[in-house]
Amino acid sequence: MAKKTKSEKVPPQMLFIFEDIVKMTDEFSKTHLNEEYAQLIRYATAALCRKKPSPLNSGTIHAWASGITHAIGMINFLFDPSQDPHIGANDLYKWFGISASTGVSKSKIVRDLLKMRQFDPDWSRPSQLDKNPMAWMITLDGFIIDARHVSRDIQEIAYAKGLIPYIPDSGKQSNIPMTKNDKTKLASSNVLYLNNQTKSLSAKSLYIFEVFLVGGPITKAFIKKNPSISRTIEIQGSQTLEDLHDIIFEAFDRNDPHLYEFQIGGKGPNDPNATTYGSGEEYNDSPGSAKQSRDVSRSTIDSLGLNVDDAFGYWFDFGDDWWHQINVISITNNVPEGKYPKITQRVGKSPPQYPDHD
Repeated sequence: MAKKTKSEKVPPQMLFIFEDIVKMTDEFSKTHLNEEYAQLIRYATAALCRKKPSPLNSGTIHAWASGITHAIGMINFLFDPSQDPHIGANDLYKWFGISASTGVSKSKIVRDLLKMRQFDPDWSRPSQLDKNPMAWMITLDGFIIDARHVSRDIQEIAYAKGLIPYIPDSGKQSNIPMTKNDKTKLASSNVLYLNNQTKSLSAKSLYIFEVFLVGGPITKAFIKKNPSISRTIEIQGSQTLEDLHDIIFEAFDRNDPHLYEFQIGGKGPNDPNATTYGSGEEYNDSPGSAKQSRDVSRSTIDSLGLNVDDAFGYWFDFGDDWWHQINVISITNNVPEGKYPKITQRVGKSPPQYPDHD
């Protein structure tokens, strides 16, 4: 499966909308980001212009400019203070003159339409590809491996198929000529695909989780009005912990992405005997990095070995420390038609993500 080709080409009828949006996002990038971000945002805007029908035909230019910028920012951890450049999500919304709810909504539409996810090599900053594990994952003879640690001939085949951004030794994209022998080797190669590009969702099992908020910067007044805060979530077994994080993020009405981890196999949140799952290499700089053993983007719910009545932990934002306990309510092979994961019940209001916003 070849990687997507990015382009700023847009249909003639969408040219004015494209130019209005990128004029705004280019100015924002020049002030707060850099040219890498500006270019990715232009590519994303053009891709949305080419959609039939294009979502950009409805809604305001400001809202879409903010949503596209926020979506690219999420993929590249723009809202993590340890990153350079960095800006808070609320500051981004303010610059574009829109509300947080509008910005989050448009960002999700963009990410869904363009099938974006964190560490997505297609939408990552080129200067950060060396640090992006998903840019280098290929399947070779049935095993998922890092292409940086295989022989040069396999790397050349993977590059020719569009599975890796460049030949590792060269440090940049190259235009290696394809000989007849190369093409023969390419056709018979067992280098198959990027792991993150083949995330198929089979409807074999359905999990029902109850997610309780058990700790975080919540005021006493808020707790008094909302003594119990929980969300019920349904998710397929073939979906990943990254998918579970995304739906919990939505379920608690959060706006600003941060690093996070799941703690599986213990008795609840922060159990030292649990196996922890984090979000790739960026996670290695987190307070919990010494415990990390697995990546959320490659860990399906089915692979966790969960049983009914099990409980596991979820820790979001290693600064403000939002702690959750997730209880396994049900596991079934009866999967009704519909889009998953989804929120089926809410108990209590969502507290503001930051205490000074109460």
